[in-house]
Amino acid sequence: MRDEWTKGISGDRLVKFTYDDLPDGAAFLTAQIANHEVVYSIIVEEMEQPFSRHGVERHFEYEFRPISH
Repeated sequence: MRDEWTKGISGDRLVKFTYDDLPDGAAFLTAQIANHEVVYSIIVEEMEQPFSRHGVERHFEYEFRPISH
């Protein structure tokens, strides 16, 4: 399975997330803030099943924590 979506986060930032199934129950996850060159990516050896977008987004919470003013 492959999925791709965008979500607004704090500071009016837009993030594009992707999910790809890998063999043996693993998954490849990515996240990228709009207009940024950096793409965060991880391989999760045992992804929770069934797949959920919220589960993918949770893996990137630290990188996309709220902006403090």
